[in-house]
Amino acid sequence: MSSTRINEFAEASRARNVVIVLDCCYAGAFRGGDFGDAVAGPGRYVLASCRGTQLANDATVDNGTSYFTQHLVEGLLGEAIDRDRDGFVDFSDLYAYVDQRLRAEGKQIPQRRVDGDGDLRLAKAARRVSEIPDATASRASSAARASNRRPPHAPESAATAAPAAGSGWTRRHTVLAATAAAVLAVTGAVVAVVLAISGGGSADDASPGRGSYSAPGPWRIRIDGTTYGHGCTVALTETTSGTPFTLPDRIYEYEIAQYQIPQAGKFTWTTTDRRCLVTPKPGMGNATLPLLQERKGDTDAFAAPPHGLRVKIIDNRGNTCTLRLFNSSGQELDTVQWHPGDGDVTLDTTGTTTPVYVFANCVIRLTTPP
Repeated sequence: MSSTRINEFAEASRARNVVIVLDCCYAGAFRGGDFGDAVAGPGRYVLASCRGTQLANDATVDNGTSYFTQHLVEGLLGEAIDRDRDGFVDFSDLYAYVDQRLRAEGKQIPQRRVDGDGDLRLAKAARRVSEIPDATASRASSAARASNRRPPHAPESAATAAPAAGSGWTRRHTVLAATAAAVLAVTGAVVAVVLAISGGGSADDASPGRGSYSAPGPWRIRIDGTTYGHGCTVALTETTSGTPFTLPDRIYEYEIAQYQIPQAGKFTWTTTDRRCLVTPKPGMGNATLPLLQERKGDTDAFAAPPHGLRVKIIDNRGNTCTLRLFNSSGQELDTVQWHPGDGDVTLDTTGTTTPVYVFANCVIRLTTPP
């Protein structure tokens, strides 16, 4: 995407101030031109993920965000410090937070350019200057988290949402764009336009902290873990009846858990850590065998093989594996406990004509029996 195209979007806006965020390689010298001149203009606030000579880190977490985008979202959700105590996270506050986090992790160095009149409010603040952590401890904590990261993963999909007019940047309207995405956020009327999202998949209605979903039929809930606290736990409730759904707790960073919810209704959820990402997915999925299931929880639904379902344990993660077979109504059809040293096991699908899915707490491969 060229700087000309982004300028066209900015110039077409009636907003007095425009924020442009670039998360792409060589962002500081966007499209080979000078960083300041390429997308500069009256009322423009530009934040780039790296210097003009640097490569941007690609998506390295399972929810599909880069380091830069992850810290950008965290800052808007309350981690950035309100240094002038005006009750808002300003553009300079957000840049300071992202810059500190990326430098502490030894990643790229973000850049900024301001052609506006003073600073710009972006979100309501959650922290005061008195709450600023000790710099040495913060760097040590960031370094420890960085050292525990697993190798990069390609994003499954990109999730985007536009904030409601006049509401500021809310948690539900977090922009989660993958690398190489150019994000044009128009403030004043508060509108966000997301451009050139990589990944090619359809956008999911992802929400950290809390959210809701109206399901016309069976659906799935995906949970992406967090580096903070003691793991993420999600409380899910069907709001009309008040019925709670019990989901396994303590989902950790780099863990993805998916669970089938075999009924329609209006649902709400809250998480023990607002940085834990929850994504509702319509339908039960449409998988085919053979099927490799790496995440925890339930597989997508698939046609039941008539002569049983063979399960091979790829990685038991040091535990006894629990394998449970369900039909599309959520009725349990069979269950097997796999212990280290056991071979392949078979789940009984005899007489099953509806789609089925399997719950597992380990990495499995599903096939039809030979």
